[in-house]
Amino acid sequence: MSDIRVRIAPSPSGNLHIGTARTALFNYLFARKNNGKFILRIEDTDLERSNTEYTQNIYDSLKALGLNWDEGPDVGGNYGPYQQSQRFDIYPKYAKKLLESGWAYECFCTPEELEAEKEESIKNKRPHMYSRRCANLTEEEKAKFRAEGRIPAIRFRVPEGETNFHDLVKGDLHFDNSLIGDFVIMKSNNTPTYNFAVVVDDMEMKMTHIIRGEDHIANTAKQIMIYKALGAQVPEFAHLGMILAPDRSKLSKRHGATAVSEFVEKGYLTEALLNFVALLGWSPSDGVEIKTLEEIAQDFRLTEISSSNSIFEYDKLNWMNGQYIKRMDISKLTDLAIPFISCYDLNSYTRPQLEKMIASTREPISVLSELTNDVKYFFGEGVEFEGDVMDKVIKTENSQMVLKYINEQIKDWAFDNPEKLHEQLADIRTYFKENHGIKPKESMWALRAAITGRIHGADLGVIIELLGKDRVEKRVQACIF
Repeated sequence: MSDIRVRIAPSPSGNLHIGTARTALFNYLFARKNNGKFILRIEDTDLERSNTEYTQNIYDSLKALGLNWDEGPDVGGNYGPYQQSQRFDIYPKYAKKLLESGWAYECFCTPEELEAEKEESIKNKRPHMYSRRCANLTEEEKAKFRAEGRIPAIRFRVPEGETNFHDLVKGDLHFDNSLIGDFVIMKSNNTPTYNFAVVVDDMEMKMTHIIRGEDHIANTAKQIMIYKALGAQVPEFAHLGMILAPDRSKLSKRHGATAVSEFVEKGYLTEALLNFVALLGWSPSDGVEIKTLEEIAQDFRLTEISSSNSIFEYDKLNWMNGQYIKRMDISKLTDLAIPFISCYDLNSYTRPQLEKMIASTREPISVLSELTNDVKYFFGEGVEFEGDVMDKVIKTENSQMVLKYINEQIKDWAFDNPEKLHEQLADIRTYFKENHGIKPKESMWALRAAITGRIHGADLGVIIELLGKDRVEKRVQACIF
């Protein structure tokens, strides 16, 4: 086998979709597993829908995921340009070759004539295919059309028989050529159609394997025909099952984030997102799901990808993201968390204090955006009370007893000594349990509710240490009635 060369070729008509990211990942993994090359090509021939902002989003999203390409528009390579809009001078020479060999012909049909053919097919309830009315025009007929001002498109002449290929994921696939009409490869404005451009690009860039979504299967037969007509080596194909929403419909914005950048904005770690996406249609050999990109690449097996569609389970992604949050180095996690808590006055804390804050609040969260609310009570002088905390916790007789007692003890608390502070809190729990029959959890609920407005949250000792004596005292006193 020649050196492995694979590519991802997104269209910059939107932000990088999670499905395209999965395709990019599988191409990347296959290349790395086989010491091959992973190439990025931007397919921007649709100039009306293409946007440079989306191109940048593609770059940024792939890099954020760690899917760095070996060749591409920004890094160059031996087979560029890697942007389709810069390759328009390449396609006509291949179209000319097909015309000269008889595999293609000029089509002078007007849009109105083509539409009439389509309507006739619909009227007669038969599948629509081009009638081949221009397939055997004489030179005189062509000259007459040109004299009328008609500019021809170029159509590929579909051969008789079948087009068959072995898909590395789907198995043996067969297409009846009689059901495929002669298709346009060059439009009358001299721009290539997708099926033609992609073959020329993949051929010139020496792609050995085409790994893409199964929505491209219908294009594959046409592309194989073009490869063979040009006398080129046909690459291996592998078509991936679709990624569906939990309700088994097409994954869309109504289900949640769909673009990589949207997931990042919501607080998903790119390492977790990549790990999760790798499991959509593929399973690690040892059953261990949480793996680094390098570990996944070493274990990856293209032929063992499931041919079925995959369900995008947001709950599982949230769980996996939570696992990554728990395991991440606290300094790196704090860097990633800062954008989500920058709405507060971060200058009121030192860097070590911020790291302690994030370390104490990361345990239950599944996405970093949850920190915006979870660290709220660390900032400002007062506190907002959640739900019925004031009535059902603060105003109870037991809580008032606890808070009054604590108010007398605060002056002696060791705010700068966490170990000593935890001992003092333990003493309070013991005191109320032994002298008033108040459960330890209930006595601490009173204190936590008074200084945070909640009954759940970070370690109480850390909260007290970071808030400091003045704020703890003021908040406790504000809750004594």
